[in-house]
Amino acid sequence: MERPYFDIVASGRRMRDIRKARKISVRQVMEYMGFESTQAVYKWEAGRCYPQADNLLALAKLYNVSPMELLVEEDSLSSSCRLWRKRVTNRVNHWLLDNKKK
Repeated sequence: MERPYFDIVASGRRMRDIRKARKISVRQVMEYMGFESTQAVYKWEAGRCYPQADNLLALAKLYNVSPMELLVEEDSLSSSCRLWRKRVTNRVNHWLLDNKKK
């Protein structure tokens, strides 16, 4: 069995989409979690970081989904997403090489 890998940006989008579908505000998530600001929720939804395990479980309970439903495995990404990621990575690598030569 292979270790799963998750797409942080796609997972963040999924968390946001599920929250919005349930008509829950970021402020409501903040209050439920006992946070003092909305910063952590926005970071998760922007794909800048994952929630800690206990927060992921609490978020899943709030949204009434399993914790795995909040995450997007890289294998489950569409082929067009993988192709787009590959193109962007190639462009960034070429740009880095070109600018390194200067």
